[in-house]
Amino acid sequence: MEVRVKFLKQPETKEPILICGLPGSGYVGKLGVDHLIKELQAQLMGEVYCYGFQPQVIIKSDGSANLPKHELYFWKNENFGKDLILYTGDFQPTSANAEYAVSDKILEAVEKMGAKQVYTLAAYITGSFTEKPKVFGAATDTDLVKQLEGLGVIVTTEGSISGMNGLMIGLAKIRKMRGVCLLGETSGYVVDPKASQAVLEVLSQMLEMKIDMTTLEKTAKETESFVRTVEEMKKKGVERGPGREPGYIS
Repeated sequence: MEVRVKFLKQPETKEPILICGLPGSGYVGKLGVDHLIKELQAQLMGEVYCYGFQPQVIIKSDGSANLPKHELYFWKNENFGKDLILYTGDFQPTSANAEYAVSDKILEAVEKMGAKQVYTLAAYITGSFTEKPKVFGAATDTDLVKQLEGLGVIVTTEGSISGMNGLMIGLAKIRKMRGVCLLGETSGYVVDPKASQAVLEVLSQMLEMKIDMTTLEKTAKETESFVRTVEEMKKKGVERGPGREPGYIS
């Protein structure tokens, strides 16, 4: 499976931390990383192309067509903390082979830049709406698990984490890198900025940095009326979502 990483710039780094958020249920991870890119004004440093991405082109508002891609952004921490590499994209790969190939290629690239720790942001699907989403988590070693517990994260003790959200920390462990997956509780029916915000609040504590949540909070309020409508329809039995068992993670 061919994977191409095209670097647009090669910033100097000091043990950067990789944070991944790709499209999935509720867009929990992607919304979170997109928010970080915007708030931190992170700079685009690389593009990732793979034959395992969706076989199509994406039409932009100006009429131009582009291949699906993933992107790497870089944020320089000027406060003597660790730099961040932010990773997101248009889609997740369409096959297991592509997921493994892309995950391994990205880890290889950031490891060369000095990265030793990986965070993935994802969704924990319950099938119901909640006002205050919980955050679930898994990690590659018991010290990180204890850190999650200390922050009020519900540590998962069974099941699996599908797609690149799981593979990235699993393959990181093989490379002797540390990995954490933070999963925001979500219904799985709608784009869920509240779940993204909950995950980012935990992440900000783990990274010991402040993240302005204003725009995410605004987006969450804009979706509340739609969520209420869906809930009312469910109660009346008019519409039922594509039922998934509680505890599904993505």
